[in-house]
This record gives sequence, C-alpha cells and structure tokens, in this order.
Amino acid sequence: MQRRSGRVWTALAPVFAAMILASCAKDLGTGPRLATLVGVSGDGQSGAIGATLQQPLVIKVLDQSGIPVVGETIVWQVTAGGGSVLPSQSTTDANGIASTTLRLGTTIGTNRVLATLGDLDPVVFTASATAAPPTKLLQVGGDGQIASVGTQLPVDLSVQVTDAVGNPKPGVLITFAVTSGGGTLSAASALSDATGTASVHWTLGALAGTQTATASVSGLTSVIFTATGRASIPDALTILSGNNQSGSPGAPLPDSLRVKLTDRFGNPVSGVAITFSANPGAGTVNPTVVTTDANGRAATRWTLGSTGGPQSVTVTGGGFTQTFIGGANVRYTSISAGGRSTCGISTDNVMLCWGYNGEGQLGIGQGAVGSGPVFAFPQPTGATGNLTFRQIVAALYHTCAVTFSSVAYCWGVNFDGRLGDNSLVASVEPKQLVTAVSFRQMAVSRNHTCGLSLSDRVYCWGYAGDGQIGDGIMGPPISPRDSVLVPTEVAGDATLRYMAIAAGGQHTCALTNGSAAYCWGFNSTGQLGNGGTSRDSVPTAVSGGLSFSAISAGYTHTCAVSLAGAGYCWGGNASGQLGTGAAGNTSTPAPVSGGLVFVAISAGEAHSCGLTSAGAVYCWGSNAFGQLGTGNQNNQTTPAAVAGGLVFSSVSAGDQHTCAVTTDHIVYCWGDNQYGQLGTGTASAIAVTTPAKVAFQP
Repeated sequence: MQRRSGRVWTALAPVFAAMILASCAKDLGTGPRLATLVGVSGDGQSGAIGATLQQPLVIKVLDQSGIPVVGETIVWQVTAGGGSVLPSQSTTDANGIASTTLRLGTTIGTNRVLATLGDLDPVVFTASATAAPPTKLLQVGGDGQIASVGTQLPVDLSVQVTDAVGNPKPGVLITFAVTSGGGTLSAASALSDATGTASVHWTLGALAGTQTATASVSGLTSVIFTATGRASIPDALTILSGNNQSGSPGAPLPDSLRVKLTDRFGNPVSGVAITFSANPGAGTVNPTVVTTDANGRAATRWTLGSTGGPQSVTVTGGGFTQTFIGGANVRYTSISAGGRSTCGISTDNVMLCWGYNGEGQLGIGQGAVGSGPVFAFPQPTGATGNLTFRQIVAALYHTCAVTFSSVAYCWGVNFDGRLGDNSLVASVEPKQLVTAVSFRQMAVSRNHTCGLSLSDRVYCWGYAGDGQIGDGIMGPPISPRDSVLVPTEVAGDATLRYMAIAAGGQHTCALTNGSAAYCWGFNSTGQLGNGGTSRDSVPTAVSGGLSFSAISAGYTHTCAVSLAGAGYCWGGNASGQLGTGAAGNTSTPAPVSGGLVFVAISAGEAHSCGLTSAGAVYCWGSNAFGQLGTGNQNNQTTPAAVAGGLVFSSVSAGDQHTCAVTTDHIVYCWGDNQYGQLGTGTASAIAVTTPAKVAFQP
C-alpha cells in the first residue's frame, strides 16, 4: 500500500512542481508570472517629422521557458518627441507577438515609445525625427488690398513654406510674378527666412480693376494674390462728344455735351462733381452739376441762346476745365476777307470775325498773347453798347466798320494812326474815330484807312509816306511826315464827289459820282492806272476815260467794273492777277479776258475774283493756297470758275484766301487756312481749294 502511495507521489511530482511555478509566476493573482518582454523590431528608425515610420514597433512576450505567451495586453506609451502610436494597446498573438505603428512628432529629434506589461521591465523603442521637405505654401498677408493704380500696396505680399505638419521651412526659393494688371514687384524671387516666410512689395499697374500676382515653389501649389486698382486722382477732363454743334437760336442742340474724367493712366475717375456753365448769351444747360459715373463720364443738354453766332459752355471738374463751342445758326449779308482773318455782318447786323488775332484785328476784346491766338470759329466783336453795323472791311493788321448811324469804328494795329482816333495806341475792340464826319463806307489797306462820307467826300488817315492819304503832302524824303492820326479829306479837285472808295496795299482809288476812277499813292507797278509809275499825293484820274460802277484795290493792282459789266485791271501782274491772259505789269486799264459780265470785282493781294450777273464767281492770279477755288493750286492768268456751282451775291478776295456770300446768305471760304481764316472750325496748313462753309450756318 505504501509502495503504491510512493509510486503515486512520484507520478504527481511534476504536476505539483508546475503548480508551484505557476503559483510563483502569478501576477497579483492573474496567472503564472511571465518571464520577460522582448523587443523584436522597429527600434532605431528615422523619418521626417510628422511621418509614420515604415516599420511597426514589435515586441514578444515569453515565459521562463521561452514559450510565447498568448493573449497578454501590451500598453504602448509615447514618452518623448510628441508622436503618437496606433494602437495604443495590442494583444499578443499565438506567437506572443504584439505591435503598434509610430507617427513621429512635429519636432526634430528623438521620439521614445515604451511597451509595458504589468510590472515587467518595459521595452524602450527610439526613433529619430528629421526635417521634412516643403509641403505647403501658404498666404500670410497682402491679399485683397485696394489702392490707387500705379502706387505701392501698403501691405507686402507674404507667404510661408511649411512641411506637412506646419513646420516652417527656411531657405526655400520662392518665385513671385505679376500675372495681370501690369504692375511690378520689388523682387522676382526670395528665400524663406527662419520662419519660412518671404515677402515682396507690389506696385499696382496702370489698369483699374482686378490685378493678380502669384507666389510659387517648385512642386507645390501656387498662391494667388488679388488686389483692386482704383483710379488715382483726376489728371484730365476730356470732351467726348457734343462739341462744335450748331442749331437754331433758342433751341436745344441735338447731341448731349459729354465729358470724361480720367487719371494719369487713362482710367475713369468716378464720383466727381462736374459743373456745366453756359457762358453769357449762350442759353442754358440742364443739369448743371453731374457726378461722373463708373466710366468717369458726365453729360448734360444745351439749349442755345436766342442770338445767332458762336456760343460756349464751360465745364469744370477734378481741377480741370474744358469749353464746348457751339453756335446758333447765322446768315450773313456781307463778308470781308482780310490778310489772315475774315469778318462778316449777319442778317441781324451783328459783326463776327475769325482767324488770326495777333494784333487784335478780330475786335473781340481779347488782347494778343505772343504771336496771337487763332480763332477758327466766328467770334462776335467786342463793340460796346447796342451797335448795329452795315459794313465791315478787314485788312492784314486792322479792321474797320460803319454802323447804321454812320459812325465809324476801327481796331487792331495803330502805330501809324490808321485807327483814326488821334493816337498811336492799338485797340483789341472797336474804337470810335475821332471825327465829326459821318461815313457810309470804309476802306482799309495794309497801313492806312479811308472812308466815304455821307456828303460824298473821301477822308483818309494812317501811314502817309507814299501819298496814299491823298491830302497833297508827300511823305519822306519830300516831307518828314509819315502818319496822319485823324480822318483828313483828300485834296485835288474840290468839285469832285465820290460814290465808292477802295484802299490797296499802299494806294487808294475812288469812283466819282460820274463813274470816273481816280487813284493816288504808291505806283511802282502802275496800280494808279494813270500811265506812269510815279507816286501821287492827290487823286489822279485813271487813264482811258472809262466809266465804272465798282472798283477794288489789291496790294499792287487795281480792278474795276465798267458800266457795261466788263472787267478791267491794271498794275502789278506777277501772278496773273490782272486776268488779261498776258504777262507783265500794266499802268493803264486792261480788259479782263473771257468777255464775262461782272457786277463786282474784288482785288486781293495777288489774285482777283469777279462776281457775274448770274451769281457765278470767277477768280484769277496767284493760287498757291487754293485761293482761286478751282480745285487745284495752279495760277490762272484768265478767269476760272470757282468750283461747286454755288450762286453768290458778293465776293471778297483777301491776301491768300477768298470768301463769298450766297444768295441765301450763307458764307463760303477757300484758300489758306493756317490761321483759321476760313472759319470752318479748324486751322491747317493744308490748302482748301474749293468753297467750304463757315461754321454755325444752316
């Protein structure tokens, strides 16, 4: 029995030994004590900060016999570096293996992870977090700004380069570029600083509206900046439309007056008040104040004043001023082409002049500045009071006119007394003559003036050096006198009475009541028509005994119309201005070729024009500026018809241009227009070779 008991004990001994071992290895009553935790793999890795390590962290649980322990829970804990593990707990498998994955922290350096099981010694894993490549390009500042075009934005364009977890990346090359709007940057590229940041200044381009710029790093998505360029301060006020219109007096013009306010780059400036003001006599505008719209524009409507002729509206805004020129339609009764200007009288007896005003010859009350302003549109003269005029005559440097009350006025140059006001003072507006004589007709030349009185007597004044005053006193060297300051009656036959007067370059001619022609003054080319070339200081009969109905004196020649309508000319003929078809000067009247029947002839500087009884105008002589109106610039030694087929009632030949009035009171001019003397609204050196309508007419 005992032996059996011994044998049983012997058989059970290993079992009791295992039970004792298990009892000794038991952890807090949970089971047999495990021998150890063993790190298998994953230690000592490296990777970019914030990255997940490629290899998992692996441990193995073994008992004392080296046998894997299944089902034990391993706790994974990050103790340094700020990373994270997934999972944070794992259970050993049939091989005693448990694992986790480590995502590195966001700072460069060592990451540490502990694997623990109860109170067993933990397994320590370490990994090295290294710098990460640039992953993101971020806007820091400068986007969405608004500033004036052409100016630098107040806030710089700033970007930051970071890695995937937001760590700044210094030393990265960042490229900046303007992509729209035409602006400029202070640099095309920059390296990111210690904070991963780079900045540039952005100066906006000239174009108002949205402008864009980009920042880019190779391999990364670019950053786009936008800015809004607004127009800068006003730099110009421009007329868009509505200028130079004409219409009926007192009526609204068909087109609005439109202006545009822009900055120095041409961008429209909005929100600025524009004031439209009709000048005196120019009617009304409505509205008077308009705020510029998004396109920088403002507009109003203009109703003309009740009188004919030029009118104007002044526009102000943004520190700038513009003037709209317009006019109420004018019709003319007479016209006078001067040297570089023209004057006319309207059907309501208002005087208007246009062209060169360097000596104040337009009489508009405006002083000459420098070489004198040019007025390419008709301008009302500055006559004081409510004066009405029946005749006006223009020369190169001065102009004269007679009112319906027979009072004479002159204006312009006066250094030789040609204004007849007993002074040598020039005048920029009509100035009344100092005389008790009443005049019905005036005549002007380059440097003297004559008038025909109501009593049919002729008076002259101004330069007297060549006998053109006709008072019997010859100028130097015979007499020291060379100027007469007030109207002085011509000498000679005291019984003569006159019906017409004409003043040429430096000579004067008149027709007596008996239709005889008399001339006096300078005579170097035979312009006095008396058969010689000597000066005369008193009226001397023109040779040939012809009777004339009209007479006109040019610069060195004279023309007249016989009672039968035949044209005659005499004097200088260098350009064919005598119209005889032959060359050479003539000191006695020579018939104009062509057999035309004239009612009037006007002699200009070196050309002549005649009006036929049928209302046609023919011209001859110099045509360098198209003053003959024939459509070309060829001189003519015989009469050539003015182009256009218009029917005229009067014609006036100036120095290098010609004007005429049609039978329905419309004025046309042609020839030289360098000084705006054609009145079309433009001044140009290009010759106008056919009739052009003067502005502000129906």
